[in-house]
Amino acid sequence: MKVMDELAQRIESDERLAITYRLTISDGRSPEDHARDLAVEQSVEIPFECIPDEITDRGIVGRVESIAPVPNQEKVFEVVISYRSDNTAFSVPQFINVIYGNISMKRDITVTGLDLPPLLLEAFGGPTFGIEGIRAITGVFKRPLACTALKPIGLSLKKLASMAADYARGGLDLLKEDHAMADLAYHPFAERIARCQEAIMRENASSGHNMLYFPMISGGFDEIEKQAEIVKSNGCKGVLIAPFLIGADLIRVLSRRHNLIVMTHPAMTGAYYCDPSHGITMEVLMGTIFRVIGADISIFPNAGGRFSYTAQECRNVGEALRRPLGKLKPAFPCPAGGMTLDRMAAMAENFGSETVLLIGGGLMQQSSDLAKSAATFMEAIEQHFEN
Repeated sequence: MKVMDELAQRIESDERLAITYRLTISDGRSPEDHARDLAVEQSVEIPFECIPDEITDRGIVGRVESIAPVPNQEKVFEVVISYRSDNTAFSVPQFINVIYGNISMKRDITVTGLDLPPLLLEAFGGPTFGIEGIRAITGVFKRPLACTALKPIGLSLKKLASMAADYARGGLDLLKEDHAMADLAYHPFAERIARCQEAIMRENASSGHNMLYFPMISGGFDEIEKQAEIVKSNGCKGVLIAPFLIGADLIRVLSRRHNLIVMTHPAMTGAYYCDPSHGITMEVLMGTIFRVIGADISIFPNAGGRFSYTAQECRNVGEALRRPLGKLKPAFPCPAGGMTLDRMAAMAENFGSETVLLIGGGLMQQSSDLAKSAATFMEAIEQHFEN
């Protein structure tokens, strides 16, 4: 009861969640009308004239804090709207709902910034391990971590385990599964994890390296707990999940309940930021939101690969994952998506040492000897950060 009383007092002290939206107006209505409609839609969702005074007086309705034209963009406005922190119910699904629920179905509204009060930051807690925790587990402290992907689907379990062993022999820090690695008939989850982890542990023991293996968890709701237990029982320290495929709150469940490092995959997130006039920016979604709800490592599409994003957009994600944010731990950015060894130096320059550098198919292209490709990757990183 005392905790709830303290929480209520802090809510009344006006710790509000402020969201910055970019509105592109094409219907002749004023930005003030659009902002008011947005604030109502994302809170009480009834006609403005029907809102009871008692709800308005308690600050439950979204509050328009500011409206400003965006320089050099006609009919584009930056609007800041705040909401009571407890409108989120301090739950991950409702938090995302308050940010962009109903208005995701409207055109020309983009979330470009979040100002999160201490109350929310404390409630969600951020990464369990973060950069320092992962470095402590890997024993790597002065350079980026090197990561690759176990793929493609369809290979035999024997071949997948052999590939995992090769990457461990080459000295990589992390091996994540491809996001398509589900509980498939041709390499079922439990057996795949057991055989690949066994091969990695054997190579780690032989070489003295400490490569961590992050299996992809992608089962249905009733399968997640079992998959997490299989991962832990085989000695894996972390998992890969795609929050927008299986549910964003599973970051919290896997991290807190199962004490696993969580690496997030961006599958399905592109629907939110491919259109610059609609959605949630990469920086906010995979930088701030994923970090706040507990991601330790956030994979995102990098410039210069298979996806067409600017270098600045990608750097913004990295900065959001690592900048000071209350008491939350910083998380590792993981730029990816068609990266090759000849891009390694550019990635290192753009993101610095507090980064996970991910090269997947590029290592397969480098050489059929995957251990050799992995060793070449490691040598390039070490040489770059020795200078």
